[in-house]
Amino acid sequence: MFRIKTKTIVMLVGVLGLFALAGLNMLRSGLHFGEDQDAGSYQSLAPDMSSENPLKYIHEDFSVDEDFHTNLPIVILTMDTDIPEYKTFKNGKEVVAEGIAPYITGSISIVDGGRNDNHLLDEPVYTSLIKLKKRGHTSFLYDKSQYLINLVDQSGTDVSADILKMGEGESWILNGSMADKSMIRNYLPYRIASEIDGNGMSPDSRFCEVLIEKDGTYEYSGVYLLLESIERGPSRVDIDKYKEKNIYSSYIVRRDRFTNFDPMLDTYGRLNDFSKEWIGLKYPSAARITEPTKQYIEKDFSRIEEILYSDKESVFKIYDKYIDIDSFVDYFLINEYFGNYDAGEHSTYMYKNSGDLLKIGPVWDFDQAMNNYFLQEMNSKTLAFQTKPIFDRLSKDHRFISALKDRYSELQKGALSEEHVFAVIDEATDYLQSAREREWYRWAADYEEDSGKNIHNYYLQDYVKDGVTISRFNDNYNQEIYTIKNYLHQHSLIIQEQLTKLNLSAKYDTSLRSENGLFLFMVLILFFVPSFLINKRG
Repeated sequence: MFRIKTKTIVMLVGVLGLFALAGLNMLRSGLHFGEDQDAGSYQSLAPDMSSENPLKYIHEDFSVDEDFHTNLPIVILTMDTDIPEYKTFKNGKEVVAEGIAPYITGSISIVDGGRNDNHLLDEPVYTSLIKLKKRGHTSFLYDKSQYLINLVDQSGTDVSADILKMGEGESWILNGSMADKSMIRNYLPYRIASEIDGNGMSPDSRFCEVLIEKDGTYEYSGVYLLLESIERGPSRVDIDKYKEKNIYSSYIVRRDRFTNFDPMLDTYGRLNDFSKEWIGLKYPSAARITEPTKQYIEKDFSRIEEILYSDKESVFKIYDKYIDIDSFVDYFLINEYFGNYDAGEHSTYMYKNSGDLLKIGPVWDFDQAMNNYFLQEMNSKTLAFQTKPIFDRLSKDHRFISALKDRYSELQKGALSEEHVFAVIDEATDYLQSAREREWYRWAADYEEDSGKNIHNYYLQDYVKDGVTISRFNDNYNQEIYTIKNYLHQHSLIIQEQLTKLNLSAKYDTSLRSENGLFLFMVLILFFVPSFLINKRG
């Protein structure tokens, strides 16, 4: 018969105790960040090496010569008719014009030889028929239009394609908001978020220059991001495909303003004034969803909100059985780091696979981030994302705040380190060296004229400090980049400190749940048994 020495027993039990303690700590923090992520397809950007005059091939009417070339991909849009102004806004609400179809038909061609020198007359790497419309809310009124593009075949049926190695998709966006003179406020967070959590947290995007073709003439429209729209798919939000016979469907929702183009859900949070904005259903589409499935999604999301907004601690503490804490932690930190306080209430996407937890993301729309909010200067010394719907409840839990603190410490050593973020900024601005000259030339009337009365422009309001009116108007690109870097430097330094302060005001600690008792019991037993055996042997 084998005899095991007491010292060996003590060692084994101690090791088991450490494993049990590690398991308890993981449960307490809610962190599972070691899982593999479906990374996005971002690659480093080569610097623009051109010494040529960037405006050489652009005329005063903004038409371009056939010799036009750029280190960016060229996107050529041909529109069969003028694009309609199908909606207006009254008191901040969307008003859709009757009898005006939003979409028009046309075609798209993309030139990208992969040589960082693309010429207008080069053979396109991709062409397709399209349906397109203007997009945006506030940006809908800007002089520079943004577009939602659906790829279609000859019959008008939607088709899917992999464009510029971003993965398959039917719907694409040309984002070129005039709110962002730097042209990097969206690209930067998208790329960093992709490094953190892959496609689940960020759309893929590519810088490009857009030309509008009409009757053989090409008009320069500016620098854009060609990016994925938020839709279901293996390269996008990877959830199960909707089947009409299955009521209990996977879904994608968006918290935002009321819109006439998506089914609006009457969820618990809005009906009880926890959020003034609506939950709109993005997937399944309005054209396909059945009423029973819509009701299921409405009830399912409402149930999650009821738990999060419950005043009963016994109810609130089970929220981790309904939401993916890791995704909410990363979403909070990405938006807080970049000062994107429009998120949480607007353009906030969430999704849920069949039988899975609710996840939040991908991140979206950083036009007003990084000290670019039009009403006032951003305070880089405080946090604000804890005031957003859902996060205003999660931030009352010590467990969630501790997860934020731990994750931020981790990200500060990599994706959110100042060294890395600033390197991405410099890489992007070097890549855009010539293109940004053309962009600012094309839209000089908006970028360089200090007019707060132009509704087709994005205007940063002045502010008063110590009795002196200070203008926030900026007509210098390098100064715009400095504004971004200065904000990120100042803000990143205080996040950990402010999270510690936020932790002091937390009301709950869901890590101390009754179901954790078994772990605590195991830890106590596994640490007291060695002591008992040693004393007995002695």
